[in-house]
Amino acid sequence: MKKLLIFALMLSLTACNMIQRDSNKATDVAVQWGEAFFNCDYHAAETLCTPESRRWLQFAASNTTQHDLDLLKQHAAEVEATDYFPEANDTLRIVELVVHNSIIPSIDAEKSLQEGQALFHVTVVKRNGSWLVRMAGLPRSEKQNRD
Repeated sequence: MKKLLIFALMLSLTACNMIQRDSNKATDVAVQWGEAFFNCDYHAAETLCTPESRRWLQFAASNTTQHDLDLLKQHAAEVEATDYFPEANDTLRIVELVVHNSIIPSIDAEKSLQEGQALFHVTVVKRNGSWLVRMAGLPRSEKQNRD
């Protein structure tokens, strides 16, 4: 009985370690994608996305101006993961990213600004054994509106 209990404990610890490593991989993909996306490297971001996300990358690229790129040359966007949330199953994670120096688009292309810090939630899914970002739209800052 004692051996069975030790075996069950070892098995559960191994499973917990595997889940943690898998979540770390999902978080790493989200950060890599964030660094590419928020620095307007849409080709690199595309390699970390699901195929259906491509249209959102194309839309973002078509709305990126030279002024945006010039701002990023001065201060590149920096991305860090602060948390992740496992959802209903083992193939979906919501990763919370803090982005420093992200571009705030403006109707007037020459008036885009860089925001000091913004919070984004990114959906990461596991497909064919690999974690990929799933875009259902352009990322929106989770910063609360004071209105």
